[in-house]
Amino acid sequence: MKKIKLVFLNTIIIIFITAFFAYAGEVKKASTSIAPASVKVAPAAKQTPIQNPASPAPAANVTPVAPNSIKNPTLPAPVPASTTAPVDNYSYNPSGKPDPFRPFIIAEILEKKKNETKEKEKEKKAVLSIFPLQRAETEKYRVVGIAGDKDHRVAVVEDTAKKFYPLLIGTRIGLSNGKVIEIMADRVIVEENENKKTKRIILKLRKN
Repeated sequence: MKKIKLVFLNTIIIIFITAFFAYAGEVKKASTSIAPASVKVAPAAKQTPIQNPASPAPAANVTPVAPNSIKNPTLPAPVPASTTAPVDNYSYNPSGKPDPFRPFIIAEILEKKKNETKEKEKEKKAVLSIFPLQRAETEKYRVVGIAGDKDHRVAVVEDTAKKFYPLLIGTRIGLSNGKVIEIMADRVIVEENENKKTKRIILKLRKN
């Protein structure tokens, strides 16, 4: 008898729980079906349109202008040029550089003047010298004869005035204080010292 009562009680409890869950499900469905009707939709004029971030924002209050209406567009005023002259700090240093304004023939002119000065000095020496062999250049004397042996020779020279003079070892001749250093069978060797440079002049014997 007790078992029958327990079974009956359990059946009532199960029916009650089932009925409770069924009622709760019905209530939930009813609430979900009524909610959309209570939602108010805002007017379309008050909605803010969503702009595409890639597209530029429309300009506010811009009046479109026809292309033909633009005839003389206003250009920006030109910027006036500066009246202050730029400061030039360049300075030319001529040291170690050729003079661009110096004539190219200046070297020839200086050399010519130098040679002329030497000639004038030699002419003065020729006029002032008391020795006839030192009144002309050494090259202007001609050896016309040589006599003697290798131990003792004497040479005879002729100047432009057809005068003859003997030459021995050590005789001074020429305008550069030349000196006879050797007399050979067919030539006379003269040594000159000019501007600290030694120069040897050979006067060959003229056979005719």
